[in-house]
Amino acid sequence: MTPQNPYQQSPYPPSNPYQSGPPSGGNQPGPLGLPPNVASLLAYAPCCIGLIMSIILVITEKTNRFVKFHAWQGLFFHLALAAIGILNSLLGIVLGNISSLLSLVSTLFGLAIFLGGLGLSVFLMVKAYGNETLKLPLLGDIAEKQL
Repeated sequence: MTPQNPYQQSPYPPSNPYQSGPPSGGNQPGPLGLPPNVASLLAYAPCCIGLIMSIILVITEKTNRFVKFHAWQGLFFHLALAAIGILNSLLGIVLGNISSLLSLVSTLFGLAIFLGGLGLSVFLMVKAYGNETLKLPLLGDIAEKQL
């Protein structure tokens, strides 16, 4: 029989720094009654759904760092996409007054932004549903500071 080591380190902190609580209780529903991975997935949903869910989760989630991180990162992700879209629209108006060919370039750039944002949104949703934390280069650092 091996004596127990009273100084043996417990499995904390969890391997995912954004997951709170013991690993067995990591799937406890939050304030909205959703499992953490589903709540995190909804923060990245395309269009207005993700933006609204991010705002709701930022306001209501108090304990689960995993959900809070994804809510903040999702909020910043949607706001950045909206800002880029607005700037591209303004650029399209200016370029459209100069030349219709330049306006077409702005339209194609807007389409690329939309498709890239949609693809990244789906990718982030899959990662969040799999209980993984993918930190976006600039937005992830800003979201981390909000925790």
